[in-house]
Amino acid sequence: MKKAIRYSIIVCLFSWAMFAVVHWGFGIGADTPTGFMVFSTVYMFFPLITALVLQAIDKEKFNHTGLVNFKVRWSWVVAWLLPVVMVFLCILINGMMPGVSLEYNSEQLINQYHVPEDQQEMVREQMSSLPAWLMALSTIFSGLLAGITVNAIAAFGEEYGWRNYLVGAMREVKFWKAALFIGIVWGIWHFPLILMGHNYPNEPQWGVLLMVVFCVLAGVIELYFVLKSKSMIVAAIMHGTINAVSGMTIYFTLGGNDFLNGMTGLSGFIVMAVTIFFIWIYDKYIAKDNILSMTLGDSLGRGIHDNVTMTTDHDHLCVELGGQGLRSGSGSPIDSLDPAYKKERD
Repeated sequence: MKKAIRYSIIVCLFSWAMFAVVHWGFGIGADTPTGFMVFSTVYMFFPLITALVLQAIDKEKFNHTGLVNFKVRWSWVVAWLLPVVMVFLCILINGMMPGVSLEYNSEQLINQYHVPEDQQEMVREQMSSLPAWLMALSTIFSGLLAGITVNAIAAFGEEYGWRNYLVGAMREVKFWKAALFIGIVWGIWHFPLILMGHNYPNEPQWGVLLMVVFCVLAGVIELYFVLKSKSMIVAAIMHGTINAVSGMTIYFTLGGNDFLNGMTGLSGFIVMAVTIFFIWIYDKYIAKDNILSMTLGDSLGRGIHDNVTMTTDHDHLCVELGGQGLRSGSGSPIDSLDPAYKKERD
């Protein structure tokens, strides 16, 4: 746990310091949208950079958890499509909120992004010329495509830290405690961007707290899929797809505010909470592995049938297939492997 705390403090201080340099040194902020967008993308890679530096200092291998694993499983597909389902549910729930109606319009987009007056009419004309069904279809298609390509690459920068390095540093911690810790750190790490208007342009101060709630809820879902698939790539895909399709909530709702609207508001929180409930039902009564009741190390240990190399803070656990057998060091939280682990596959 000390290793996880060390990483969390360093990644936040490093990221915030870089933000301070760019914001106060180069004047990049909410009033320079292009520069702010570019820096926000670069900001996503600071967790990766921090993790790689600490791994070099600690003389750990790049893929010491075995979670940089590109073996595609059914859970990848579910994690890729789930954000689309959650966004549609979010829109429906958003429409039930006080002062909010379901309506295909451009006004929410104009207000949310503070579109300059000289460009507002152009936005209205563009959206009026595009039917609602075509807007939804094009957003879904482009979002799914971006979710597994450019957005996934950008999200990899964050997820290598949150759902890879920290998972490796918290092997002895149980799922719920680990998900809460990672989610809080993930949310706090966002705070300079949130204060500049990212996600909560009209409520930036409250947005810092709301972003922590969002990250805790989204983090539970992502961590489950990472442990289920034995790959952090699935988190990058889900993260990238959420970023790509969540903007659709703006096109189909009218009214409300930052507290209620979208995946980062109350509507999204309800959807994610319900999703977590169904994951709990599935994990407890249907799945064989019961990830939610295990430590992260135990969950990682269940993946010994994969071609991975896993290490602990004290020694190495090497997995070799094809009749090569299993070699493990003592003192590792994943040394004591139940025989049933070897029989079960995700």
